[in-house]
Amino acid sequence: MVLAPGEIAATGNPQVALYSMTLPFPGTVTVSFGTDTNYGLRTWTRSTDSSGKVSVFVAGMRASTTYHMRASIAFANGISANDADHTFTTGAVPANMRLNVSATMTQGMTPQPGVELLNSLSGTPSGVLVTDLAGNTLWTYANTSNVAQNYINGVKMLPNGDFLMAIGLGLPYSSIPAETINEIREVNLAGDTVRSIGIYTLNGALAVASCAECHVTLGTFHHDVEPLPNGHWLVLATTARALSSTSTPALTNVPPATVLGDVIVDLDQNMQPVWAWNAFNHLDPNRHPMSITDWTHGNAVVYSKDDGNVLVSLRSQSWVLKVRYADGVGDGSVLWRLGAGGDFALQGGNDPVDWMYAQHFPAFFSANTTGTFSLGAMDNGNSRVLAGGSVCGTAGAAPCYSTVPVWQVNESAKTAAFTFHQVLPVSEYSFFGGNMQQLANGNVEYDLCGVGLTTPSSQVFEVTQESTAKTVWSMQVTGTYLYRASRMPSLYPGVQW
Repeated sequence: MVLAPGEIAATGNPQVALYSMTLPFPGTVTVSFGTDTNYGLRTWTRSTDSSGKVSVFVAGMRASTTYHMRASIAFANGISANDADHTFTTGAVPANMRLNVSATMTQGMTPQPGVELLNSLSGTPSGVLVTDLAGNTLWTYANTSNVAQNYINGVKMLPNGDFLMAIGLGLPYSSIPAETINEIREVNLAGDTVRSIGIYTLNGALAVASCAECHVTLGTFHHDVEPLPNGHWLVLATTARALSSTSTPALTNVPPATVLGDVIVDLDQNMQPVWAWNAFNHLDPNRHPMSITDWTHGNAVVYSKDDGNVLVSLRSQSWVLKVRYADGVGDGSVLWRLGAGGDFALQGGNDPVDWMYAQHFPAFFSANTTGTFSLGAMDNGNSRVLAGGSVCGTAGAAPCYSTVPVWQVNESAKTAAFTFHQVLPVSEYSFFGGNMQQLANGNVEYDLCGVGLTTPSSQVFEVTQESTAKTVWSMQVTGTYLYRASRMPSLYPGVQW
């Protein structure tokens, strides 16, 4: 058997190559790559059920560097072969995506292997980056909008290796410029748009949809989009409503106002709306601890796999809700509210001081997601209610600070007990953004998005999950805010670098 040599082509991303093999029989292709012929890194495996071309994006290479790469082929009939070695020289990181970054590993400690997925905004760069743990940029996707606050948010890798993201205005907004992108977008490693849906297209579909809460006009996508195991997307968007003492719902303790609330829409595989949740139908606008106009300010939607419901993080309420989604047949009722003034008793801390305030991105820290489970969130700390009832940062009150909490949540007993609670110094107060996750090695990684009050800057830490947390690894970024930062095994699902 004579195997035709592979072909290497550049893509729209200067750090990504397309490696193609033409197979005479059904089989699989995996590409090994590195700066020498020892390679060291590999892609995932692509297959074909017949003869023909198989193409693999090769990503994860540093900029302006020559790489060696070689495909390994495994035919369905049991024969295997290797292609010849090829070289590919990557391009430079685009000027608008250059990151001012430093990374530090603590001597004697080993961080969880992988790469960092960074969602940067409000500065340079603005968009999506992937770096190695030394801070070298491996992949970028720029925000191409001319609108300064038209941010890319909620970036997540899909099982097919593409990235899913929401593109929309930051909150709150007063008007939406015509040149706003405002869409949910799936892109591949080359930066090509695979599929997308714009806000106006979705509004048109909602107008004729049959689901109970679908008849709503959306203003902008923002902050998050959650891919589900069945291929659906839960998208987060806003709607505006003029409220007064005679409206439904009615305002009773403030003057009439145009209020922004959150809507979640379930899009099926054909990007058609099949379920929706509207905060105005389930929450009381007379509770507005931070703002009446920016009333809920949702920033995350998290799927609970064990019961098919969803968690919703509402920054302006300082609550994480569990909403009855029930895999698309739920009535949207609020099952519980986690946070100060909610449904849970706080154990191991002082109520209300040690609850989360203006939080971002709750994440499950246990394999189970119902009953008794572990949950973390980035507690930014804005408007924290202190002992005695004063609010942090106001005249005469103590300054605000951020914390990194993990609770054991008992849904039936309605208790939330701290299992980890890192209280950060005032100098590390993060006034917005951020997230946290439990890594495969048991450590916690968290992103302090807004630590620069005058110059945009962020800090990311991997720490041990013990009473006195030890820093294992850290990253410092200036010139932009990292809205989220998370550790991924590699740029390929199922592959650990």
